[in-house]
Amino acid sequence: MTAYNAWTDPGQDASFADPQQRERVAAARRAIARGQALFNAKPIQIRDVKGLNDDLNIATIPGTCTTCHNAPNVGNHSVPLPLDIGLADASRRTPDMPLYTLRNKTSGQTVQTTDPGRALITGKWNDIARFKGPILRGLAGRAPYFHNGFAKDLNEAVEFYDTRFGMGLTAEEKADLVAFLRTL
Repeated sequence: MTAYNAWTDPGQDASFADPQQRERVAAARRAIARGQALFNAKPIQIRDVKGLNDDLNIATIPGTCTTCHNAPNVGNHSVPLPLDIGLADASRRTPDMPLYTLRNKTSGQTVQTTDPGRALITGKWNDIARFKGPILRGLAGRAPYFHNGFAKDLNEAVEFYDTRFGMGLTAEEKADLVAFLRTL
């Protein structure tokens, strides 16, 4: 006798009498499951992330989405880790954003950013443009995304990560990942 699982076999769910409705639900569930698998296991080469690569002195860290959103399946953070993934870079500035030029009084180094980030709290040069990411639970209801509203919807947020980390996601993988993120 085979065990019934409504999540993986919604076609057997009697609450969906209409065969077309059953197939739509089944297709949506398959997309969510594929997105969850991508979130948990899709390899990402993590480079140039202040607060991670520089703090660990590792140029490239092989990881997944769960490297930073490190409670698998839900995207929470188990430890506070403010990171700079490039969202406040001057190159991403839109006309409605400020542009700050900060100068290190000791070294003379300057940096331009749209948001000084954690440095406003700590006063530390290394904390410029670092932010702690929010938990992902309830993500679908909190658009726009990122601390500065850089992504108007989950599609744009996934596109940012795909581009930023060279993930090489296909259109279907992006849609699956968005489907999963909407369930959190």
